[in-house]
Amino acid sequence: MSANPPPLELTRQIGKAERLNERRLEMGMFETAMLTRRGPPAMAIPFLVFGAFFAGYQLLRIGDINFTIADLMFALAFAICLARGQLTAIPFGQITPLWYFGLAMMLGGLFIGTVFHGDMLRWIIIACQYLTGFLLLPMLLMAQPLSVARRMTAAFIAGIVAMEIFGIAISLTMTHHEAAAIFSDEFVAGNGRLSSFAAEPNWNGAIIAFTAPLLIYAYVTRLIPAWLVAIMVPILGWALMLSASFTGFAATMVALSITLLFLGLRYLGGMLVIAALAAALFFASGAPVPAVFEKRVGNAISDGDLAEAGTYKGRVKLIRQAWHTADDTLIVGLGADQFRTTNEIRQPVHNLYLLMLTEGGLLSLTGLLTLVFLLLWAPLSRLGQTRMEAGVTLAVVAVFIIYSQSSPHMFSRLIIVPVLLSLMILYGSMPRLPQRSYAGQPVHPLRRPRAEIANGHPAAMR
Repeated sequence: MSANPPPLELTRQIGKAERLNERRLEMGMFETAMLTRRGPPAMAIPFLVFGAFFAGYQLLRIGDINFTIADLMFALAFAICLARGQLTAIPFGQITPLWYFGLAMMLGGLFIGTVFHGDMLRWIIIACQYLTGFLLLPMLLMAQPLSVARRMTAAFIAGIVAMEIFGIAISLTMTHHEAAAIFSDEFVAGNGRLSSFAAEPNWNGAIIAFTAPLLIYAYVTRLIPAWLVAIMVPILGWALMLSASFTGFAATMVALSITLLFLGLRYLGGMLVIAALAAALFFASGAPVPAVFEKRVGNAISDGDLAEAGTYKGRVKLIRQAWHTADDTLIVGLGADQFRTTNEIRQPVHNLYLLMLTEGGLLSLTGLLTLVFLLLWAPLSRLGQTRMEAGVTLAVVAVFIIYSQSSPHMFSRLIIVPVLLSLMILYGSMPRLPQRSYAGQPVHPLRRPRAEIANGHPAAMR
């Protein structure tokens, strides 16, 4: 007796399987099918790569506005991809509508507060910055295939290492006044802290913290040779110490811990060898531990007193003031960039959540929390499919969250580009369903051919 089902039953099974796969596609259960990426136009690739290379060079601006060389590169790439119709409206797959909703809430709350209390020009400037970093850049970058994401990641790492080599050389050969006359007042600060082209020492620490997990990814995937990684590690470590940023040091340690946790024992031995070689190179160079690092970070760690970590006391004072101010701004905030008008030192509170609460009310805070939740959800929901890439993304997002608690705004490309690079790697590494051709006919990415169903192929009957 034949084990094959009757023709009528077979036809029903075929129709049921096809309808189920169509519903899965519509619901976004297979986001890799939704995010099928074509390669960008050849003209756009150099701009994307150079944009990633210069992402950390906040000091290299065009004119007096916050428009950097990286912005120019990405703008040119965006224009080319827009002309060719190769942007994506769903950069984050099925969670994209929530991303748009969170961004709209965050900017909407600031808009309402600005209408009542603030300066509309300030809202326009801040809104444009957030729309560029949180809307336009994802539409451009998340449309790129994994091959481009890997090239951009390598370029980003190379750009940061080059920036730090140049900064270290300047700090060793020039005084503060000499460097300030050529570059900026904070390139090498008066107390010896290194900003390099990141514009501020704290941002220099941030960009190194973002680079650390991406460098581990580049080593594991052989995107960068191990010997070159062994040279890059002491350079970044030395630059991190010269930045003397407690937040940068803590964020780097957290990022490294998370990345190594998800890599497993397979790569841990290699990373330990790399770390040992890097330490040997550093000590062989005879370079001393920077005194400013010992004073600002070393003492804070050894004594367990964060008050010794630079401007901690001043930041705490602003945070306390923001807490008291928030009682009156739950519904309607102060408006964009208006918190600084409420204190003597004319500074915003260095905590993005409190800043949104005071300037945009609960609406802006809810929008921000939505965005942060989605940034966490993206890697956590994919741990079972791409463990290493999810771990790297989670580490980069952890750095973003740490700095959001010690910074007034997070729209700088120095901050958002490494986050998007990790998401590009994560989404690009998702397992793709095979697309095979039978008798010269293309097959729907979520459908199996009828011949397989007729032969009882188990995957086609699910």
